[in-house]
Amino acid sequence: MSTVETRSGTDVNERLDPLLARFWDETRLRAEPLTAGDTAVTGTVQAALPEIPSSWIAVSKVLGLGYGERAGAVITKGRTLMRARTTPSAGALYPFELLVAFRGATTYELYEYEVAGCCLRQIGAVEQGVLAGLLALPEAPAPQPDAVVALVGRPWTSMRKYGRRGYLYTHLDGAHAATNITMAAESAGFRPVTYLRFDRDTAAEVLGLTGLCREPQALITLTATPTADPVESSAVANPFAVPIWRHGDGTRREEPGTAEQEAWHSVRSISTFHRQDDTPRRYGSSRTVAAIPQAPAAAPDAHGAPGTPGESGTAAIRLAGADGFRSDGHRAAFAHLALTRASAKGFLPTSLGEEAFGHVLAELRQEAGTDSADGPRAGLRVLVRSVEGIAPGSYAYTPDRHVLYPLHGDGGTEEAVVASCMNQDVVRSAALLLVLHAPMGPLLGTRGRQALAELHHHAASAAQRLCLAAAGQSVGITCLGGFDTDLVSRLVGLDGHEEVIYVLACGRPDETAVKWDRAPIAYSHGLSPALHS
Repeated sequence: MSTVETRSGTDVNERLDPLLARFWDETRLRAEPLTAGDTAVTGTVQAALPEIPSSWIAVSKVLGLGYGERAGAVITKGRTLMRARTTPSAGALYPFELLVAFRGATTYELYEYEVAGCCLRQIGAVEQGVLAGLLALPEAPAPQPDAVVALVGRPWTSMRKYGRRGYLYTHLDGAHAATNITMAAESAGFRPVTYLRFDRDTAAEVLGLTGLCREPQALITLTATPTADPVESSAVANPFAVPIWRHGDGTRREEPGTAEQEAWHSVRSISTFHRQDDTPRRYGSSRTVAAIPQAPAAAPDAHGAPGTPGESGTAAIRLAGADGFRSDGHRAAFAHLALTRASAKGFLPTSLGEEAFGHVLAELRQEAGTDSADGPRAGLRVLVRSVEGIAPGSYAYTPDRHVLYPLHGDGGTEEAVVASCMNQDVVRSAALLLVLHAPMGPLLGTRGRQALAELHHHAASAAQRLCLAAAGQSVGITCLGGFDTDLVSRLVGLDGHEEVIYVLACGRPDETAVKWDRAPIAYSHGLSPALHS
């Protein structure tokens, strides 16, 4: 064992590594904060952190509830455990990032929100006029937003597991978070508006994303309403997301590697970022699912003959919750719902109550402010398998009347339902499937790439509202991005023009079930792990 000799008269501190000395000083506990006269061992003065405005704190609470960590853990596609979050994600990959611009005295201070640890890291500033120009905000004296939240897709995070389909998951997963943030903002006294029609290339430049293979997909303005104090209204905070503010640490974003750059270029033909569609903005409030103008005709029978309306033997079914959906506690209890929402890992082979089912669908009657009020919305088909008081079969739902229109079928066999969802056994005992669909061919032909982005955003927005409503009714629910479009279409009676966008399974949750589909890579898409190695 070697020894170190020190010459007589030499100060040991002179031999101390400055970096080691700084670490030791920064981790030393003190009863009183350092003052301007206190210096570290290295001789540097501790800089005082800027005072955080109360409106920024209110926004940080919105972020913590809207997209924060919560109790519990989930297994990822990489077979690792991570803390659960308030929104779901395909494979628990969360292929997006969050940036927040807080309004300051003369500029918007730009922060990156790191959900793990709820860290808000300052990365720059944006001139108020530049941000107003991007969003086409009104000039003063109209109130400027207290904050602007940017949902930024990072496709590679999902594409390395799911291939090109992973690009769609960046829109779905990001929209879940965007919707949850808007609902958290409403409960905290803010007026949120979601922007989907903006110059993404300019937004990337303003947000410092140029060349990083990231795509701004949604912007959300948060403006305090005159009748509510957001600081007081947001008193309920996520105990698992206590914000940490970091200023001037010099940390840079992760640079894309060769594989990520190749994936980024592979979606040039479909991405709205790579080719802007000049779609005019249409401000207003709208629902997340399309209304049915009239009762749809029944699907053809087994012999191909045209069906007749109501051939299932029942008239249109009016669901529970139509009159009380605004006062049933969903808004007031948002924090509780956000923190208790979880994806069901399995379902019990028991029936779901008709009243609970009606209250879940009633959340789709809510409206939200957007710049794309005339945008495409998905329709909703319901495959009832075991709901009290409702015969098994396929139904079309319309939020305007809050009714189900009977179509055809018998609810499908277990084998048919499992096969339609890429053999994910989680759906075997589901009481019903919720199928969001749209005429993709005609829609993409008339509205282009912007329609692809908006449609997936609104579909996921509807799914997030359903997830929260299900939590309020103790109904199990899980979102499925892996499904066989043709098989699902047959189950719910869709014609050739309609395509399935998103599928959700509902029922009585089986708390003992284990969700195995995340263990193998891309199991939910029926692909061999070798295809993604």
